[in-house]
Amino acid sequence: MILASSSSRRKFLLDQLGIGPFKVIEPKIIENNSQNILPKKIVLESAYNKAASIKKKIKDEKGYIIAGDTIVCRSKKNYFKALDTETVRKYLSELSGKKHFVYGGICVISPKGVIARKLIITEVYFNRILKNELNDELLLKDGIGKSGGYGIQGLAIKFIKKIKGSYTNVVGLSLPDLYNILKGLGFKKY
Repeated sequence: MILASSSSRRKFLLDQLGIGPFKVIEPKIIENNSQNILPKKIVLESAYNKAASIKKKIKDEKGYIIAGDTIVCRSKKNYFKALDTETVRKYLSELSGKKHFVYGGICVISPKGVIARKLIITEVYFNRILKNELNDELLLKDGIGKSGGYGIQGLAIKFIKKIKGSYTNVVGLSLPDLYNILKGLGFKKY
């Protein structure tokens, strides 16, 4: 089992699934941050590119390669990873009091080279965020490197009114969907 990711959240999620042991190998790809491409296409392509890049790197090794990607989207605008606190503040301000979607893409390559992909969409509803709350340095730092400028498992949880769909998709990798993909590819833990 190989996780094609640099995300500590995805590693934590895979640990929770209890299907280890697994290796973590960081893929080297250029992520597509275009506003002109549908988020479902971006996450599916990105997940595939991550998995395929690891497959090329470890040609002789056998195992399942797992990759994922997520993007937050609202009103046809993609919210990619926030690179600084100002972007986090801007994203949270725009998402405040509104519904948005978290698009998750999963790609698994089996030891036999069979490729399985899945798109998962989760609706997330934010309560209204007050201006003074957007000055919380811990909150702003917590959102750096995360799509939409927040992590549902972090400090932003206090703004979540409700979600419809997979919670773990919002964290970074939908575990029920991943598990079903693995079973469909013949994975047996025992």
